[in-house]
Amino acid sequence: MKKYLLALPLLFVGFLFVSHNAFSQDSTQKNFIQQYVSLTGYGSSATPFWMRVNQYATVPEASGLSVRASRQSLIAVSKKRPWQIGYGIDLAANVSNKNQLILPELYAQVRYRQWDLYIGRKRETFGLSDTLLGTGSYIWSGNALPIPKIQVGIIDYIPLKFTKNIVSFKGTYAHGWFGSGDFAYGYLLHQKSFYLRIDVLKTRLKLYGGLNHQVQWGGKTYDDIGTVKNKTLPGSFNDYLLAVTGSLFGKKGGTNAFDSTNRVGNHVGTLDIGAEFEFRRVSVLCYRQSLIEDGSLASVRNSNIADGLQGVSFNVLYPDRVKGRISFKKILLEVLNTKSQGGSTFDFEGGIFGRDNYFNHQQYYDGWSYKRRIIGTPFITNYKDTNRPEPFNGNEIANNNRVLVYHLGVEGYYGEKLHFMSKLSYSLNYGTYGFPYPTVPKQFSGIFQLDGPIGKGGGLEWNAAVALDRGQLYKNTFGGKIGIRKTWSRKK
Repeated sequence: MKKYLLALPLLFVGFLFVSHNAFSQDSTQKNFIQQYVSLTGYGSSATPFWMRVNQYATVPEASGLSVRASRQSLIAVSKKRPWQIGYGIDLAANVSNKNQLILPELYAQVRYRQWDLYIGRKRETFGLSDTLLGTGSYIWSGNALPIPKIQVGIIDYIPLKFTKNIVSFKGTYAHGWFGSGDFAYGYLLHQKSFYLRIDVLKTRLKLYGGLNHQVQWGGKTYDDIGTVKNKTLPGSFNDYLLAVTGSLFGKKGGTNAFDSTNRVGNHVGTLDIGAEFEFRRVSVLCYRQSLIEDGSLASVRNSNIADGLQGVSFNVLYPDRVKGRISFKKILLEVLNTKSQGGSTFDFEGGIFGRDNYFNHQQYYDGWSYKRRIIGTPFITNYKDTNRPEPFNGNEIANNNRVLVYHLGVEGYYGEKLHFMSKLSYSLNYGTYGFPYPTVPKQFSGIFQLDGPIGKGGGLEWNAAVALDRGQLYKNTFGGKIGIRKTWSRKK
């Protein structure tokens, strides 16, 4: 079995070489191609937190070998028209205590100027945050395998001419397929996002604001659930419209009391704001993600406004990469708080809508997860990932969704070519309101990574990292990895 797993990516590597040579012969169109192959070895009885999370579920769970091969291509249809077609494929084979063959990316796309349409599975994140050094965007962090979907969107901010290009916007609209979970099957994803950017006149200040909205809807449950009638969740076209609009009071004449008094589907998202100021040598980005779960963000009596992800990053615009010296490229500070959840009380008749129970749901027991991996921040944990003896609700994906996290991320160089990156996180963990931890487990997780080129040019690189977990939430682990990667890219 192991030799077959390794053979498939190696065959794909051969395809990369052949297609690369064939592609380079075409000089008549404006084309872009990028591809890589990598080989990475992991050493640890259990892969540490920062080595496995936010990696689109592609990292082995323990010591082993991972082979990756990826190709992305975007080709201009015509010299005169701004249409492009493209595709992407990413294949990972892991040989470890659990052998895996994974496709984190497989998509086809059509692009017209800034507008983009794709169908398939694609690596992406949603929310205003630092995706490289941060803890991960709260709602869509890249922690789970990408969900297959069809999405239309704007890839970069488009300025509005009637504002003299001061205001720009971008957004997405998507329909996706969750497939089968542990408790339900055939259920679907609705997703949309919209963001504005304001370039403040005659300054270097940029303001950001926007939101993203995700809904799990439709499908059927394997077993009878009190909140679901006949194992069937609302999935008609009218139910889709209710999911899209987020109608507060459910469907009129719903199949049961839950459907009649609650929104159709499981609604999650964030409301984001940010500001970026560019100084002479440093740009500073401040951002805040406020959490959208059941409407308590807007509640006067039991708001969850205390919860959210906030961060500030300092980006050095021109690092002094001098031989024998350390230069910093970026420093990030983040705080994630999910403790409030609108308070510990939920009373529908009394109009108190606390106890948000982030990423769990009373109809979709699989919660905000895909293939048993939390889609959002990895600091809200699946009970299988923790090392806690306390009882938990087996019908909930998250056994620890009330957390307080302090995080530091650093990126820079030693000398001209040696690149380093580190993430250090300290968390306080409270369990859930339904199943709180009797004491507060404290947890530290950290990683330090190095990478650099091999030879002069040619796209060949090496990378190495060490990571550890120490505390009361996870098993105490220490592990490392070392790898080599070859990248090709071409523009015409």
